[in-house]
Amino acid sequence: MPFNRLNHAVLGEIRPRFKLHSSIEPNQLAKIIVEAIKEDPSVIGHESNGLCMLKIPINDRHYWSPELTVRIEERVDGKDGSYLSCLVGPQQSVWAMFAFIYGTIAMIAVFGGMYGLTQIELGKPSWMVWLFPIGIILLPSIYTLSKIGQKKGRNQMLHLISFLYHSVENASGNVERTD
Repeated sequence: MPFNRLNHAVLGEIRPRFKLHSSIEPNQLAKIIVEAIKEDPSVIGHESNGLCMLKIPINDRHYWSPELTVRIEERVDGKDGSYLSCLVGPQQSVWAMFAFIYGTIAMIAVFGGMYGLTQIELGKPSWMVWLFPIGIILLPSIYTLSKIGQKKGRNQMLHLISFLYHSVENASGNVERTD
């Protein structure tokens, strides 16, 4: 996705991330985002200790709907303002499911393949040796499925990012992308 980094070095990112800079102090910026959430019915969310979660309302949400996590930090380079570290990703339940599937397939493929190879080295026939190549085929398939889901949630993702840009820009007059 072209928006996530200025250098475009990371291809195939499942959870795109980007950074913004605003001239507003962190506490004030968090209040501005919370007020914008209250005014706009197309976004729901909350803020806690400088961490904002922006989501699509439940009635518009589908399985692949994204969430935007925004961490608001004070600048450490001596200048006034804040950094907003943004992470766009699937809902936590979807993210956990994909992590579980990846881990399960990898474990079954590696340990099943090792057991199968051990059986073959001992001179015994074993069908478990086929678990390794099957795992190598399944892992890219799961990745492709996640990219298809990401495309289904693209418009909602762009809406969340646009909401963040506009709410910060309307309050401060400027917002810059940094990386």
